[in-house]
This record gives sequence, structure tokens and C-alpha cells, in this order.
Amino acid sequence: MLNPFRRKQAAAKRTAIVCTQSGCTMATVSTGPAGRPAVDVCVSFTGGAAEQRAALSSWLGQDRGDGSAISCVLDPDDYQMLLVEAPDVLPAEIKAAVRWRLKDLIDYPVADAVIDVFPIPEPARRSSAKMMYAIAARRHAIEQQVAVMRGASAALDVIDIPELALRNVAAKLPEAAQGLIFLWVNDDSAQLFVIKGEMIYLSRQVSFPAEGFAAPDSTDGHVEAVSLELQRSMDYFESHYEQAPIAHLVIAPGDERARRLQAALADQTSLDIQTLDLRRAVDTADASWSADRRSVLAIGAAMRQTPRRA
Repeated sequence: MLNPFRRKQAAAKRTAIVCTQSGCTMATVSTGPAGRPAVDVCVSFTGGAAEQRAALSSWLGQDRGDGSAISCVLDPDDYQMLLVEAPDVLPAEIKAAVRWRLKDLIDYPVADAVIDVFPIPEPARRSSAKMMYAIAARRHAIEQQVAVMRGASAALDVIDIPELALRNVAAKLPEAAQGLIFLWVNDDSAQLFVIKGEMIYLSRQVSFPAEGFAAPDSTDGHVEAVSLELQRSMDYFESHYEQAPIAHLVIAPGDERARRLQAALADQTSLDIQTLDLRRAVDTADASWSADRRSVLAIGAAMRQTPRRA
């Protein structure tokens, strides 16, 4: 998403890195002639910052010999994704116009922000304003990512965000052609996406009760919050875009927490509910990796389609 570099990029293969306080995951995804992504490798490492830097140097310092580009994924604390009205300016002027609009929406000087944008579909009614999503990332966070990654490899060309990595995964699920709701569950909140084809129509945050979702048997308050936002989002999608009702909900990552939420939501909605099975979206010859949180994000970021540059 945020691309401060200009270099030749390989279209057929990409490696992505996701690091958290507890460890790192690296995934490499190649794209076959039919456009079906395949996971070539997905490896994880648990450890602190020093151990992570050593692991990255080991992983990325190897001569891959394929010229593939490398992405990393920003931590959610380091950026904001904001819905803004699309400025009526030339394409080359959009980011500058959006930067001016964000000055009162972020809690730090806009001069310290790195700005990017991505479109969403136009509303069905011309009387409604055309909107777009703006990404405002703290410049020092971008610089830190670049410093760490460039210390391990010179092939970094994109710093992505989790929302677009998850979009990449959801768009490859069979249900995406008709439209689906993709629910990414965290301890204290969930991110809800309405996706059709490869487009994000809307993204909303669902806050959970104060106890969060850490307890093994905590679902009641979360079911109510999620169920309410599901209905609001479906109503908005149908009316604002004049689209047919969505029939599918996918909860990710596909862990025990997701399965508990799936069972609890079954009585609250008529949606066909599944937990994420990542192998429905990608091919893999290696069954040794598990589709945990970091792996889903890394594979999704590595699924990014980047056209070749001359």
C-alpha cells in the first residue's frame, strides 16, 4: 500500500513479513498461470526484538534467486484508516487534497504522516457523496519498518496494512464473487469487512465489552455487538449500493475462539457462517504451517498482486 520505493517488481512471487511483540512470520506466495495463489513457504519464529532481527537477517539474507519483492505489514497502532469524501481533483493531486482533509482527523501533525488512499465503489445514487479510504501512517513507524527490513534485505518495496492483506485472502474465497462479510476477531474488538469480488465496500470496527475476548468462554456480549453490526452493515450495503443481500460470513482466524463465535451467532443470523479455512483461498504443498493470526496476515500480504514495472 505505502510504497516509498521505485524498483522493478516481480509479478509472479512475493514474500511478506509480519512481526509482533511475540515473534515474526514470513510467507512466500507464488501465482500460477491461472491466477491461483500458492503458498511456497510459511515459517514462524517466537522471540523478542533482537531475536526477530536475527531471524529476519537469516530468512531474507538467503539468495532466493527469483527476484521476488518483499512486503511487510504495519502494526495497527501505527496508522489509521479513515473514510473520507473523495476530492474532486486530478488523480495526481488526490493524496495532497486528502492530506489537507486529514489535518483535523488525526491526533498528530499531518506533516508527520505518510498518506495513501484506496477507492471503494461509488454509491448507487448520484446524490450521495463519493467516498474513499485514506491511510495515515506515522512517519517514524514507516522509517522504523524500513530500517529493520532494509537491514535484512534490499528487496523491500511495499509496506502494507492488515486490512488489505485480509482483503487479498477474502477475495480468493469462492463466496467472494457473490459477496461476503469477513470478520477478523481480536481480543477486544473485531474488524468487519463487506467484500465483493476484490473490492472492500465498507470496513467497520466492532468493540467488545470491557472484559475483551480473552476468556475461553466469553461470547455473550460479543455476540450481541457483532450481531448488531452485521445487521447494520448488511442494511447499508443493500441500500447504499443497491446490492443483493449477502449470504455468507467468514470468521477469521479459524481458531477455537472463531468456532465459539460461529456457534453463538448461528441463532442470531440467517447467514451461512464458516470459520476461515485458508486452504480454500490458496494452494499449498506444505501442510506443516498453521493458519494462525500472523500466518494469515503474512500470506494475505504475500498475495498482493503487483504489476511489473519497466
